[in-house]
Amino acid sequence: MEIKTNRSREARNARIVPPPDRARSRRKTPRNLGQGPMTGRRFAALLRTARGGGLLVALVAAAASAWIYALNAEAFNLGKVRVHGCRELDSAGLEAMVAREFPVNILKIDLGEVRDRIRQETWVRDVEILRVLPSDLVLYVRERVPAVIVEISGALMVTDNEGILLDRYDPRFGKLDVPVFRGVLGEDAETYEMYQEENSARIHRGMEMLAEIASGSPRYTRILSEVDISDRNNLKVVLVDDTAEVILGEKDYLKRFSKFINNPSEYRKLKDQYAEIERIDLRFDSQIVYRLRQTDPLKGKTAGLEEQRRRNP
Repeated sequence: MEIKTNRSREARNARIVPPPDRARSRRKTPRNLGQGPMTGRRFAALLRTARGGGLLVALVAAAASAWIYALNAEAFNLGKVRVHGCRELDSAGLEAMVAREFPVNILKIDLGEVRDRIRQETWVRDVEILRVLPSDLVLYVRERVPAVIVEISGALMVTDNEGILLDRYDPRFGKLDVPVFRGVLGEDAETYEMYQEENSARIHRGMEMLAEIASGSPRYTRILSEVDISDRNNLKVVLVDDTAEVILGEKDYLKRFSKFINNPSEYRKLKDQYAEIERIDLRFDSQIVYRLRQTDPLKGKTAGLEEQRRRNP
């Protein structure tokens, strides 16, 4: 069967061409420079930044003007200096010193410099300083505490536990329950301070020795009248109501002292039998060495005696 069609042969043989892609053929309309959304946002941000920067500049200028005014305004001139914590220090003297040595305007005063200056005072251990606007300073002083009695050229002086020389010993300091330290360097307060580091080291070693002995029994330190710290590697002590020098060396203070003090009968026996005991050497582990004091040859005693008596503890 033959099927006929009205389409011509040319039409049947022609290629079918698809319609053009409208998406590809669509042309974008060019925009004017500066009309894009991102550009607009950037421009707005720049405006805001400019306004903020102008405000910041204005604030800084205002603050600077206010500061300059405050530095020259009489309202900020130093009014009161209030001092707390003084017992030995003269608080009025500290107030006058701050007013005399530092700027009139309280804002010009360097608190660190004030602190360093006040710490130069002998009795000052530390100080805290507060600025109370518009015109006051408040000083909270922590004083040094007398802890040690030292003998310097026959005079009794007091130091704190760091060996800082404070003043002559006076009953107002109360009872300092420590023996007198002898053997510091210096003939007076001025020369003592020239050897401050070594004197502090000697006193520190002596305090360590007393603390170790007291750990055995509080009564041990109460029966001591003197501590010789002239050689901090060989400490010596003297008992109350006695003249004999007890040599403890540089270590094992409690062990050595308790060995001697808990066996007093031998010592009493020697004192009754011989002349006065000059030294008691406790540095040997297996023995105590007693050295007799030389006596006056006119009294017929043991002049020039160098005998040492030893016993096993």
